[in-house]
Amino acid sequence: MKQLQLKVSKSIKESNREIELSVEAPVDVSDKAYSLALKEISTNIDFPGFRKGKVPKEIVEKKFGIAYICQKAFESVFSDVLLNAAEQEKLDIIEVLEVSSYELMPGKPLMFRVLVELRPDVKIGKYKSLKINTKKMIYDKETFLKKTLDRLVTNFITFQNVSGRTLKQGDLVNLDFEGKFEDGSDIPGGKAENFQVLLEKDKFLPEFVDKLQGLKIGEEKEILVTFPDNYTKDFSGKKAKFKVKVNAIEEKAFPEINDELAKKVGFETLDKLRVQIEMQMHSIQESNNYKEFENKLVDEVIKNSKYELSPRMIEKEVDYLLADLKKNSEKDGVKWADFKSDPKNKDLFEKAREAAAKRISIDLVLTSIIKAENIIASQDEINTEVKTRILQLGEQYNHLQNDKKFTSMVEFVVLRNKAVDFLIKNNEAIWKEEKTKDIPD
Repeated sequence: MKQLQLKVSKSIKESNREIELSVEAPVDVSDKAYSLALKEISTNIDFPGFRKGKVPKEIVEKKFGIAYICQKAFESVFSDVLLNAAEQEKLDIIEVLEVSSYELMPGKPLMFRVLVELRPDVKIGKYKSLKINTKKMIYDKETFLKKTLDRLVTNFITFQNVSGRTLKQGDLVNLDFEGKFEDGSDIPGGKAENFQVLLEKDKFLPEFVDKLQGLKIGEEKEILVTFPDNYTKDFSGKKAKFKVKVNAIEEKAFPEINDELAKKVGFETLDKLRVQIEMQMHSIQESNNYKEFENKLVDEVIKNSKYELSPRMIEKEVDYLLADLKKNSEKDGVKWADFKSDPKNKDLFEKAREAAAKRISIDLVLTSIIKAENIIASQDEINTEVKTRILQLGEQYNHLQNDKKFTSMVEFVVLRNKAVDFLIKNNEAIWKEEKTKDIPD
């Protein structure tokens, strides 16, 4: 959407960070939005005697009603018009709290009233010529090589049949089993023959793993288990009895660390592979050390700055951080509000709120530095980052190239990275070397 000339009036509410905006956009915005909504509805309906997209306007209006079409038109255009209003009035909006009213009709100006929350004011503290004490971790080469080669070996694990010993954790086991709940009812999916599973606690019920160990091939056993509370809704906390028979046991066979292993990953010899791993170690070591410096530097700037975070901002960020957990909770029939208020989840949400406050603080401080130093991103830089992100997301997201909200988000990411680079260049790390065998994964 091109830049619009809007009529905007502002009214400060209870908090000076909450403002009600009354926005009026030109008639052609309403007309275009209505036409596009009409076309989209026409394209997605089957109507006898007409091809999709060719249903006359009068028929679509009669079938769906003008009010419905206007609602769809408003929903499609609201974000862009609000973004225009924010740019025109130089408002830094972080959240839409409520759309209290709107009017969109063909031939009339678009009008709406919306309550928004503005980004908090930040009094930025000292952020240049700082001296930051930070550790320069020096990884133990042999420990790094061993850990990397051990991890590499796991990619080439095979399994071989065993006999004469009992089942133990880590084995690949072939089972017949049949399970029933405590009340005698069948467990959905609780019966199988020649079921193959890796006997590890993240691959199977932990209690099952513990009670299967020690069985031999051909042995049968009744196992009592209680499904964990975090299991699916229909199973959570229920007791069950399984009749289990062990048909076969296979154990992991690890390849030797030699030239043959090196050839499997594209190196002529083990020595050449070791050289490559050592180079990788130095690269990771330097990257992690500078990341640690960056984190401590940003923490120091945050400590030097003053601002206020609203509870609403933090809760919104918590919901974002725990989006997958929220989705799974609601899928299991547990309301998110109930999940959050459950005392057993208290620590989880306290940590999430700490993380949320930290993330918001970083964004606020970096935004202030961007403004103070007049840091800008060229259109080429933004376009390149947009293309990179869409490439990562997949072709179905190509439409985002023209999405103003998406490109604004990408622009902020580019600017944020530039602000961090600015901080690193304008401050000094006081390194203290420390050797370690504690190698990061």
